[in-house]
Amino acid sequence: MSNLKTTLENSWLLRPWVALAESSSERVTVWLSNAVLLRPVSACLSGTGASTPGKLNNAFQWILTLGATGLFVLFTFAGTGLIGGLTWLLFALSVLAWLVLRPNVLHKLTIIDLIVACFLGSALLSTAFSSFWHTSLIGLAKMLTFVAGYVVFRVLSEQGHRTVGGLFGLLALLGLGESLIGFYQHINHIQPLATWSDQSINPELQMDRIFGTLKPSNPNLLAGFLIPCLAAAAGSSLLFFRKKTLPLALALVAISAIILVAIVFTGSRGGFLAIGSMLVIMFGYLGHLIWYERELQTARWMKPAWLIVLLVSVLAIGGGVMSSEKIRTRVASIFAMREDSSISYRFNVYNSAMHMVRDNPIVGIGPGNSTFKLVYGLYMVPGYNALGSYSVPLEITVEQGFIGLSIFLSLLLVLILRTALALDSPQLSLQQKLLAGALLTGIIGSFMYGIFDTIWYRPSVNLPFWFMVASLAKLSEPKALPDGKGQH
Repeated sequence: MSNLKTTLENSWLLRPWVALAESSSERVTVWLSNAVLLRPVSACLSGTGASTPGKLNNAFQWILTLGATGLFVLFTFAGTGLIGGLTWLLFALSVLAWLVLRPNVLHKLTIIDLIVACFLGSALLSTAFSSFWHTSLIGLAKMLTFVAGYVVFRVLSEQGHRTVGGLFGLLALLGLGESLIGFYQHINHIQPLATWSDQSINPELQMDRIFGTLKPSNPNLLAGFLIPCLAAAAGSSLLFFRKKTLPLALALVAISAIILVAIVFTGSRGGFLAIGSMLVIMFGYLGHLIWYERELQTARWMKPAWLIVLLVSVLAIGGGVMSSEKIRTRVASIFAMREDSSISYRFNVYNSAMHMVRDNPIVGIGPGNSTFKLVYGLYMVPGYNALGSYSVPLEITVEQGFIGLSIFLSLLLVLILRTALALDSPQLSLQQKLLAGALLTGIIGSFMYGIFDTIWYRPSVNLPFWFMVASLAKLSEPKALPDGKGQH
């Protein structure tokens, strides 16, 4: 067992965040029960705790799981209206299940749930103080849809890590399907309807960017969707290796490689950066488990195998990039800054967005791209119109101010710390730890991608992100000691 927990707790900078991350559901229940303003909500969520017929409970679980499966499939071809409609239908089913079964929801809430609620609260606050509250209400409705999806996924996560693992596997299969369709588009030079083309680059060096079947047809949207699919495929392969089901494990390794190549073929530079961050996270948590997990200590071959796989992966990716002049040119353009017209365009938008933040620093201008468009017109550089700031952290700051940004970054930090502590927890199985690491890999990859593109706000990208957050919120939940203190 490593001394990771001790190291984190001894860091004066991280100590309060570690304490927050270690807060168990029991401690959260106490906080909510003692908060005067929240007592009516606490009483409502506490439920009866009465036993319910097993068949009725199982029926709700199966319907909700089937609905979530359909929702994941819709990501690949449906528009926002249909995806949003099914999300709210599943949310209504979750509420109906609560009204009928009356479970004690209060005792199931985690610190992650509270942070997500605070993030929604910051959106409500920014809407209330927005100068364009009528358009902000539209943006708030979109955010409520994402939070409704989070609630649905949290309810599903209560069924156990097997349900989460099954939906994770479905994401991997959907990613495989989109990748194969993308390869067909690449081979036949089928171009997306609209994509940025830097005129300064030789047309012969411009990539044929794949876009799959997602709506609208956008290579960046496909990359944003494939990132959690890559984490799902890689994580699922590890789970099957753990079960010693080698045929499925090796098949999922192949699927992971196919999805990774497809992300490269999207030509999304944010996708390239996401791949790098995901490799760091994945090999980091795997290395920690191989070196410190008691169950793996007898397998001495794993340490050299980890080093070999790491080296082979780096060489394979580096060799693949260097072997194609088009890909090499696209990767190099990340560092071109103002010399690349697309990046230069973004810099102009960033500059205008930062001026918007300067004038609305606390609660922002209000949520939604409609509000952004109205306010951005007052700050924009002529000829550089935009519907968003091309950066999720910057967009959150523009829309919800530094209050919203601090809450969102707190969510990511607490998720990272909870996963780090969970990897050392003797109360979690190796399979659960592998799944937790894979979920965090997908979350960090999606966030890294979102740093440079606001396509993250599309339902087919945003809802998988909240699925991973909701699943990790349950999986990394610390167990409680008899005195009520949380422990991993």
